[in-house]
Amino acid sequence: MDITNSFRSLAAAALCAAAFCGCGEKPAPEPISAAEVPKTLDTAFNGAPPEARAAAKAAAEALQKDEQSMALDALEALARKTDLTPEQREAAAKAAVSVRAGIVDAAAKGDAAAQAYLEEQRARK
Repeated sequence: MDITNSFRSLAAAALCAAAFCGCGEKPAPEPISAAEVPKTLDTAFNGAPPEARAAAKAAAEALQKDEQSMALDALEALARKTDLTPEQREAAAKAAVSVRAGIVDAAAKGDAAAQAYLEEQRARK
């Protein structure tokens, strides 16, 4: 992957983070470590409606199985839900930023699956 594609991927990650936060007052969320994602999601979605809680659990389980692309898809779907609290939205955004950064890093290191996933995501948008 050349430097231009790496930059584009990094820019896409930043835009993704901004989109999860909404416009205006708050800056993009700081990413959390991949190890923190499952606990962060569990804490934030503990009292959430069943559908949101299930989506958070699916994302955490995908991460624990090292299925990064499935986890990111689940987190992005979760972030699109309209019934999240601000804390839940922030947890989903932080987790998504963290997972996307891992995918971008893997793609930059030559991981063909990560590269293909990022290309597929670019084609969808």
